[in-house]
Amino acid sequence: MKLKIFDYISIIIYLTVIVLVSVSAYSGNGKAESVLIEAAGETYIYMLGTDRTIEVPGPLGITKIKISNSEVFVEESPCRDKLCIQASPLNKSGEWNACMPNKVFIRISDSTDNELDSLSF
Repeated sequence: MKLKIFDYISIIIYLTVIVLVSVSAYSGNGKAESVLIEAAGETYIYMLGTDRTIEVPGPLGITKIKISNSEVFVEESPCRDKLCIQASPLNKSGEWNACMPNKVFIRISDSTDNELDSLSF
């Protein structure tokens, strides 16, 4: 079976569409504005531009999260491996970090994210 010219054109078009969609989906073009922290069944929202230290409870203890210079990172955690502390600071929309043993999840959000829905009330 030999490929014809339209087969090659179709393959090129499909690959181009896949690359463009992937770049668009993972580029994080939105301006980072807020930090969403989920822990112990609660969701906390903080502005990324305001420097602060947040203590979040989890099953293992308190996780300290720091917002500084429009970046957020885990400062202290009671987990064993400390992988969440070793992660790079988050500063772009869509980036996230998690302390899995302590069940704390951090995500950067932009103004276009719609976080509230009918289940939020």
